[in-house]
Amino acid sequence: MTLDEAVAAVEKTLPAAARLRVDRARAPENDESFLLIVLDVQSARGAADGTGENGPRLVDRTSGHVARLTIPDALAVGAGMRPCVPPRVA
Repeated sequence: MTLDEAVAAVEKTLPAAARLRVDRARAPENDESFLLIVLDVQSARGAADGTGENGPRLVDRTSGHVARLTIPDALAVGAGMRPCVPPRVA
């Protein structure tokens, strides 16, 4: 699985109306998974259209399964990962 495929897998799990973005620039990886962060880009808080859906996601490279993580779990998992270098766009 590539970084782009992992981002697409996370995007499929997000509410359609939410203004969320998957941060690929700082995504760490290992041989088994990618660790991606979903950012809330809404200016208003408390809206019922996805606020609270932000946070870390772990994407399994083999199955494509996306799991939400708590911040402490994401920090622990990410500590053993290397930075993922996104492909450069020419």
